[in-house]
Amino acid sequence: MASDHARVPGASGNSRPSGRKRRRPGPPLPPPRRSGHLLVRLKPVHVAMFRFLLEGYDNLAYFTVLNRHEALLKIVFSPHRERAARAALEAVRGSVPLVVEEWPFSEPAGKQCCNDLQDPLPSRRPPR
Repeated sequence: MASDHARVPGASGNSRPSGRKRRRPGPPLPPPRRSGHLLVRLKPVHVAMFRFLLEGYDNLAYFTVLNRHEALLKIVFSPHRERAARAALEAVRGSVPLVVEEWPFSEPAGKQCCNDLQDPLPSRRPPR
């Protein structure tokens, strides 16, 4: 017995809207050796709203409170997503008055870690 229901386009899980191709993910990025950091200053009454708005960006960044009386926050994010993290903070600034500053404790020039450096941990294989 045939079904009386008309076939609805897009109802099955494997169909795509016409004219669109499935986007292929790019090659995986090398794992960063260090996280990116920024410093955020805001009023203590705005910390809860800041947390709520930052969580809306799906694990783009997280923060820890360095000084609760001054509402000094350390923002931590992947260096691969720095532009997105800065854009998110700029968007949050539209709802919560805040000041974004560079992280003051960066490594001196010439001492920064790079992904193309040799692994600092020696291999555990015995020499042949």
